[in-house]
Amino acid sequence: MTHTSRIVVTAGPTISADEVRRVLPGAEVRPPVAADQVLRWRWDEADTLIVIDGVFLQSRAVRHKELLALLDRGVTVYGASSMGALRAAELEAFGMHGVGQVFRDYRDGVLVGDDEVALTHADAEAAYRPTSWALVDLRDAAGTAVREGAIDEMTARTIIEAAKSLPFTARDEFTVLAAARQRGCRPAALDSFRAHCAAQGPGVKHRDAIAALERAGDQTRTPPTCPTDRSPSPSGLRYRGTPVRLATTTHLRRWTPAPPPPAADPEREAPQAETVQACDDEVLTQLALDWPKYPAFQRGVAAECLLLATLPLPSGASVADQRRALSGVADIRDHGQAQLPWEPLAHALSLRLTELDLPSSPSQAGPALSLLRDTERHQHWEVAGPLLAVRTWLGDPRVDFRTPLIERLREHPAYHRALAALDEARADPAPPVNDPAALRELCQSVLIRWGARERSDIPALLRDHGFTDIDAMVSALRTHPRKATEVSGTRR
Repeated sequence: MTHTSRIVVTAGPTISADEVRRVLPGAEVRPPVAADQVLRWRWDEADTLIVIDGVFLQSRAVRHKELLALLDRGVTVYGASSMGALRAAELEAFGMHGVGQVFRDYRDGVLVGDDEVALTHADAEAAYRPTSWALVDLRDAAGTAVREGAIDEMTARTIIEAAKSLPFTARDEFTVLAAARQRGCRPAALDSFRAHCAAQGPGVKHRDAIAALERAGDQTRTPPTCPTDRSPSPSGLRYRGTPVRLATTTHLRRWTPAPPPPAADPEREAPQAETVQACDDEVLTQLALDWPKYPAFQRGVAAECLLLATLPLPSGASVADQRRALSGVADIRDHGQAQLPWEPLAHALSLRLTELDLPSSPSQAGPALSLLRDTERHQHWEVAGPLLAVRTWLGDPRVDFRTPLIERLREHPAYHRALAALDEARADPAPPVNDPAALRELCQSVLIRWGARERSDIPALLRDHGFTDIDAMVSALRTHPRKATEVSGTRR
């Protein structure tokens, strides 16, 4: 199916959905944007995002790195009026397009406070109707009123000073004008200003929003006259025209949805922008809780990472390069396996415990011996030592163990089964488990399924399934889609 590029607009109190569609009939209008949203919408390189309104008080604001990640994929991103103007002023050097007076004033340092564009508004059912003045709109209205003779410059300055002295949540018409009256403004002048505002209609934020929609519409209707200048590097991001690499941090990975299966049906309808997709960390949690082979998989990846730390590898070496380097220390012949055999990895690891500053004997292990099950503690240290090493590595706060696990899991069929199970579970979501008794029963059933026989088995089992302690497991079980376990459990 041929992909049709789309324009997504985040709008609310600045401009209504109907007004957006009058300018851009095919636009998908979304509510004011918050953190953890834009990367969960499926994007194609030909798509466009226009950020106008966003939230920041009742939820975290959309993060700079979320927008940088879209720019890195080749998505065109515009910003104007409100949250969009703020982010565009901050990210213009990276390719985000700012439009309008509010953007220019932030970019040029004329405006510096985030509260200049902040306001309170009603909810979605009331179409996000503004219930306070944005300071930039108030400045705009006061300036126009002076030019048209409705008020004098002293009155305009006093109104702005009165509004600025109030928190943005208190900048409604009644409170602002009452504060201006207390500062000496004549009631007749304030009445004149009130009448001027009612007759003027929407202010600078609205005008900027219209300009951004028109600019984006013109760009999408005009085909490029030459090939797009894209970076030959894996990253499409640029800083002032120079290609730069966007680092895949732990947080960025958590905000980014898991990619669709590579063999997805090309005729299948693409998810709409409002569809919330599972992220890699959720898929990893699903596998840790339910996939019987997960402990062995994780153990092998942990051993790989520990061994690689002893080898001189260039920064950014691919998984294939890492696997080839491993053949110099471990007897592994097939580097293309998603899961490398444990025995040669464990043998190579047992010879490098001292080099890795890990216990090379039971006497050096100390309290860490609790991470070995009773039956494992009696084994020869060449067997028990590597087991303890990978479990210790998993609990090291300096280690990002999830990233290498995900990199290798993406090539495994289990990854895509878990992703499908999560998508199916999201169709009928269950509320979080907050009852202590229900959580305790859920934990017990999972631990028994994992093979717990004695209380002393629990620390080792938790580490084998990717949890540093029981609290981490409880936190996952509280919010993880429980039906996903049932769905994926039928596909083992």
